[in-house]
Formats: sequence, structure tokens, C-alpha cells
Amino acid sequence: MVDTTPRWYVIQVISGTEENVKQSLFQRRESFWLEKYILDVFVPTHDVVSVRAGGTKVKKKKNILPGYILVEMVVSNESWYIVRNTPNVTGFLGAGNVPVPVSGEELDKLRGKIDQNEETFTTKFQVGDIALITKGPFEGNEGNITDINEKKGLLKVNVNLLGRDTPIELDFSQVATK
Repeated sequence: MVDTTPRWYVIQVISGTEENVKQSLFQRRESFWLEKYILDVFVPTHDVVSVRAGGTKVKKKKNILPGYILVEMVVSNESWYIVRNTPNVTGFLGAGNVPVPVSGEELDKLRGKIDQNEETFTTKFQVGDIALITKGPFEGNEGNITDINEKKGLLKVNVNLLGRDTPIELDFSQVATK
């Protein structure tokens, strides 16, 4: 069962423990002298920015594939056993006891998706909500949210200025829901 070519494999882990498993694999690699067999561990993540009450932005890492991590390794009986028996690892993605390597195309797609998703915003705002502008030149005004752009972290709010509804584009941090 020894393949001397290092390849990437997908490992199923208990969701929420991806970073812990990554650290455990690096520690176990050193403890069992498997540096030549377990080469790298990769948790696919991207940054997510959420806006809290008061307009404060909080940046967090979010897993792209919750419950899965990738390991670059040379599969031998020892390396397979050490990875498979790491706490919170439930198994390799593949058929039975034989791990199936990730193709180069799939790995490139995944890395491209990570590079593409630099930052994403999450918000509790919804179209139709009444928003109170808390910062900027229109501070104190309120209006209806007509559009939400989570990729850029922007809202369009219709504000009544001089008797007319005027659309204003605002950052998530400049608005609070009423």
C-alpha cells in the first residue's frame, strides 16, 4: 500500500474541529517521525466580515468545506494509520479503506475559489427594512432598504430628501435597523 508520490487527499472530520485536527496532524507527524510522509495540511477558508450593532465590523475565517480538510501525503500503512486515528478524524474520502487522491483540476478549482472569495459580508438586514443612518452626511435620516450587496458590504436606502425618495448607497457600518 505504498505510493511514493505525494498527493492531496480529503479527510472527513467532525465539523468545527478542522483547525484542531490540522494542529494535531502536524504534532503527530513530528511525534511519529512522518515528516517525509505527511507533508502539508490545508483547511480551505475565506474571510467573512459581519457588521454588529453600532456598525463595528468583525472579520472571521469561515470554512468553505465544513467537515473536510485536505492533506498532502505519501500513503503508507503508517501514515494512513496515523491520519485515520487522529482525534476527530472520521475517515478519508474514498471507497472503503483506500483513500482517493484529489485531482489537480479539483485542487486548482478549490484554490481559485479561495482566492476569489477574499471577503464576504454577512448581515441581518433585509430588503424592505427601515434603516436609520448612523454615520455620514445623512446621519439621522431613515429610509427603506431597497438593495443589499453582501459581496461589497453595501446597502441602497431610499431616503426622503426635499419631498422625493432618493436612493443612497451606504456601507453596512453606516446603518442600523429600526
